[in-house]
Amino acid sequence: MDKFDWLLTAAGRESAALARERLLEQENILRILKRMRKSISPAQAAMALELAKLQIRARTKFTRADEMLFTKTSLEQATSERLALYKASRFPTGSSVADICCGIGGDAIGLAPNRTLAAVDQQQVIAQMAQHNLAVYQSTNASVFHLSFEGFDISEIDCLHFDPDRRVAGRTVLAHDFSPPLTTIFSGIGGRLTGIKLAPATNLPQHTREKIHREFIGERRETKQQLVWLNHPEYPKNRTSCTVVSSRGVESMTFDNDEQFKLCEIADQTGTYLYEPHSVVIAARMVNGIARSLGLQRVGNGSAYLTGDQYCNSALISRFRIESVVPLSIERVANHIHREQYGEIEWKKRAVEQETYEQLLKLKSRGERKITAVVTPSQRGAIVIFCQREVGPPVPQKVSHDPAKNET
Repeated sequence: MDKFDWLLTAAGRESAALARERLLEQENILRILKRMRKSISPAQAAMALELAKLQIRARTKFTRADEMLFTKTSLEQATSERLALYKASRFPTGSSVADICCGIGGDAIGLAPNRTLAAVDQQQVIAQMAQHNLAVYQSTNASVFHLSFEGFDISEIDCLHFDPDRRVAGRTVLAHDFSPPLTTIFSGIGGRLTGIKLAPATNLPQHTREKIHREFIGERRETKQQLVWLNHPEYPKNRTSCTVVSSRGVESMTFDNDEQFKLCEIADQTGTYLYEPHSVVIAARMVNGIARSLGLQRVGNGSAYLTGDQYCNSALISRFRIESVVPLSIERVANHIHREQYGEIEWKKRAVEQETYEQLLKLKSRGERKITAVVTPSQRGAIVIFCQREVGPPVPQKVSHDPAKNET
């Protein structure tokens, strides 16, 4: 019996559960291993402990993580349950879907409900893990195949989803090093609706972008993946979408690809609000596009921060109410922090020298007020914007016109 088979036994599952419970109680790892070795071998104890660690880590991705199987790499690569369900909603209900390079089944878990699913992976152990994890989610209409894309018959399949292996020769974002390569995927799908999961940093040739729809998908504050859509009626070619998925729902904006090359107006001075685009907008290079869509201006050349007097409430941008703006001078910023009695400071920067930024991080104050300080280029030179992060509708405030509160 190999180590994977043992983890599937009642003894293996019980050992992993026991290790997980003790890890959550913050018991010493050596003590955990010592206890476990009284009933199982040292190798089995180590395997159970490793799986328990991965299951705890996987709780941020899967609601049934404690019952699932992982390897360290497969968990890192797996799509979270929430993102998988969103992506699955873009595939027709009742269709047959093949999830190629399915890994441990992250996307397959989302695709299986209301569809006929074939989960395909060329690594035998990974395919076995996918089969187990799909069973955990009671995906009775899913079948798992230990095959390569080239060896799997797609003639009876309606739609395809790919997660090509990006670690064949070490971690890479180069499309020609994927397995299978994008050229093989493009030539083999025919006219089928297809989604291809890529790393956010994967750069595709311009002639390829004109034939596809790219969607950058984020969860929380991170860009999780870039999805390439082909032959999808709701995703026209030569366009780019920025999507954020959260517990509150899904928000997305779509832009023509040439939006990234259009100029954006630079603000003469900051407005009432400062806006920070979500990382999906930055990854998609659509900061100018979202600025024009929302009627905002860039704070400065080279800065991704936007500003305006209008209130915008969107998952694609974080909103801050500006309190004051100070020219980037260590002395002036230090005096301002002391005068305003700031205490805990959340520092942010964009396109500013690291040495100067590190000097700012060393500034201290004995005050109690929490503040966000954004260091960024502007039309009038580098500045520090002191502001309060806002969530939800704006709170009415009396605007101060005291010159000391705005020193630019």
